[in-house]
Amino acid sequence: MMRKGVVSVILPIYNVEKYLNRCVKSIVNQSYKNLEIILVDDGSPDNCPTLCEDWAKRDSRIKVVHKENAGLGYARNTGIENATGDYICFFDSDDYIALDAIEKAYSLAAKEKSDIVVFGFCNVKSNGETGKTVIPKTEKVTYSGNEVRNTFLADLIGPDIKNGTQTNLWMSAWASMYSLDMIRKASWKFVSEREIISEDIYSLLELYKYVNRVSVLSEALYFYCENAGSLTHTYKKDRYSKIKDFYNECCQLIENNGYGVAVLDRIAYPYLSNTIAALKMIILSDASQNVKKQEVKEIVDDEHLQTVLRRKNYDKEKLTRKLLLNLMKSKQYGLCYLLLSIKAR
Repeated sequence: MMRKGVVSVILPIYNVEKYLNRCVKSIVNQSYKNLEIILVDDGSPDNCPTLCEDWAKRDSRIKVVHKENAGLGYARNTGIENATGDYICFFDSDDYIALDAIEKAYSLAAKEKSDIVVFGFCNVKSNGETGKTVIPKTEKVTYSGNEVRNTFLADLIGPDIKNGTQTNLWMSAWASMYSLDMIRKASWKFVSEREIISEDIYSLLELYKYVNRVSVLSEALYFYCENAGSLTHTYKKDRYSKIKDFYNECCQLIENNGYGVAVLDRIAYPYLSNTIAALKMIILSDASQNVKKQEVKEIVDDEHLQTVLRRKNYDKEKLTRKLLLNLMKSKQYGLCYLLLSIKAR
């Protein structure tokens, strides 16, 4: 049974003992007090299970669920199964939120009768300094009906590079508050990131079929932390093939859900972003320079990538991205490698 006015906050927890208290503190100290806080211990091998139980003893709003490790997506699904709130949020336990985040998001959701409220975020560097702030800039506060799928969803996936417009919307599970009633009626769940990378984008693409009203809060309420040790120096050989699979699965989902051409067109944006990120991971890896150059060449040569690159004009993209994408399209491997090396630093 759902409880009116209660907001369920889901925290999947795995190997974050260094950051967990910071995150939970930002939630228990919210200005909005009517919370249900569900800590999902995803078989964490560190001290997190004990920290979770300690928090539950200190705050009656906290419920702890211990489960076998199955990854982020399934941990969030466990949260959905246990939630009883009116609205639900999915936050990452190595990040934190502004102390008035839930009050502001819930207030807008209640006022606009929204299925989803989307908000901005701020990057926090590993030394604790605040980095880039991303604040949504949309024409309207609330989108309803077909506007949600035809206009809003396309902008959520990526910028309109034909017109050079950027709404600063962000397609991550943690950047929104959701109606639990809508999620339950849709029988919606997250896919596993072990099955489809960028699982937030894929999962939310499926959810937006059921969204009738979405509102935008033009404030940065979430703090996304670049934590020490989160940067990897290993590149897995199957990374790019998983990125291709993500793109193809999203295209199929867009077709199945009857979304418009704009949504299909924009899904190339995260595909290309993920590909660039994979190329940077190769540059940063511990492999020899010859191996790295060969890996970069193989990806840039890939016919699937080339097909997507040839479909687009990148004149309205940001300068370095435009340059890199055009170098990739013309298969100028050496210059690609050089520019990637500069960007990866």
